Amino acid sequence: MPSPATLSTAEAILAAANELRLKRLAAAPPATSARTAKKRCKPGKPVRCSIRLPESEYRQLVKLKKRLASRGIATGKGSLVRAGLMLLANVDLVDLKVAIRDVIAPEPLLYKVK
Repeated sequence: MPSPATLSTAEAILAAANELRLKRLAAAPPATSARTAKKRCKPGKPVRCSIRLPESEYRQLVKLKKRLASRGIATGKGSLVRAGLMLLANVDLVDLKVAIRDVIAPEPLLYKVK
C-alpha cells in the first residue's frame, strides 16, 4: 500500500494534469460538424483566362504533354501550366527573377545570313 505522502503527490499530479487538459480544451477551437468542414474545404471557383504564347513555347507544351503521355500520364495543357505555376511558387526569388527576365527579353535569335 502506498504511503499517504505518495497518494497526495499522485493526486496533485492528477489534479494538475486534469487542469491542464481542461485549459487545452477551453483554448481549442470548437469542433465543427463534417458538413461545415466540407464547406470550408471547397476549392475556389475556377476562373477562365487566356494567354498568348509564342509558337516555340506552345510547341514545348505539346512536347511535354506527349512526353508525359508516353509514360502513361494523360494531361492537358492547362494542367501543365497550373503545375508549372505551383513549381514556380516554390522557386528561389533570384532564380524566378532570372526566369522572368529570360521570358521578357529572350536572347536574340541568330539568323543565317544569305
